[in-house]
Amino acid sequence: MTRRASATISTQPSVTDAPLRYRLIHDQLKNAIALGKIAPGLVLLEGPVARVFGTSRVPVRKAFEMLHAGGLLHTFEGRGYVVASPDGSAPPPLRAPLSESALGFDEAHAPLALPSNSERIYHAMEAAVSIGITFGHFRIDESEAAEAFGVSRGTVREALSRLRDLGLVEKSAYSHWLCGPLTARAVAHDYELRVLLEPAALRASMPHLSKEKLTLALAEVERAIDEPDSIDADALERIETALHVECLSQAPNKKLLGMIGHAHMPLTVNHAFYNAFNLHPEAGTLVEHRAVLKHLLAGSTEAAVTALADHLHAGQKRTLQRLKVLAVLPEPDLPVFMHRIS
Repeated sequence: MTRRASATISTQPSVTDAPLRYRLIHDQLKNAIALGKIAPGLVLLEGPVARVFGTSRVPVRKAFEMLHAGGLLHTFEGRGYVVASPDGSAPPPLRAPLSESALGFDEAHAPLALPSNSERIYHAMEAAVSIGITFGHFRIDESEAAEAFGVSRGTVREALSRLRDLGLVEKSAYSHWLCGPLTARAVAHDYELRVLLEPAALRASMPHLSKEKLTLALAEVERAIDEPDSIDADALERIETALHVECLSQAPNKKLLGMIGHAHMPLTVNHAFYNAFNLHPEAGTLVEHRAVLKHLLAGSTEAAVTALADHLHAGQKRTLQRLKVLAVLPEPDLPVFMHRIS
């Protein structure tokens, strides 16, 4: 394991990187106007445009305001805006039924599949909690988190409930959200469960696995081994998910899969560790993944099961080593809504 750059831990939550509806609507309308696909003078109203994009009027209103400021839309005596002429002037209003083709789209425009507020803040909270729990025991204040993210408490509660499903947070008898500390004992307990359950799930899932998907997963691992510099934390997470989630997902016992999911906290913390320190994947991890996938493709069920168990034992040792590394580092600046208990 080698660093690509100097390590800095940043757990301050941010939702500004998430795609915003008004920005996507603005960009697509701007492009269509610039290419002359929307007739000059066409009257644009919030409601019809919102229906085309499958969204509410609020982001459409914001997009219109930006286009107006950029000179691509003009106001007039009636409701809405008119599309500017190529020379930037305001042509006579043209009222016509609004459709995808009228907006310059070649085909029906799918509703904007954008994450909900809870989805947008979930990953920021997951990263903060994953790093924070390695430094101690914390209480998460719903109200402060809602204020920090600019969302409702219900939205924060939804994201925290998902983190509870991962085992990253818990709710006390007094309805306080708590997280940490992540101890060597907790890691050992999770790995003990995984060593018992994941091989069983793999054995049950094996007859139903797609050779095409296994081949793709193996190709990604091979590329990571050959070009480790190209693999970041997110790419490594996809590799881990392919083996520890997708290869087990065909097991018919869904209760078994649910118990495995609750023991995946080390995977989440490892992802945060790699992301925080901008690290390459370890060669041993990738070689172990390759062994399991090769046995699966060869149809050698028991060899794959044994290789998976060996990988989990080795993974436990690596995770405990990461905890030791974090233990000697200064505590990072954690979000304001995380209050140290011990």
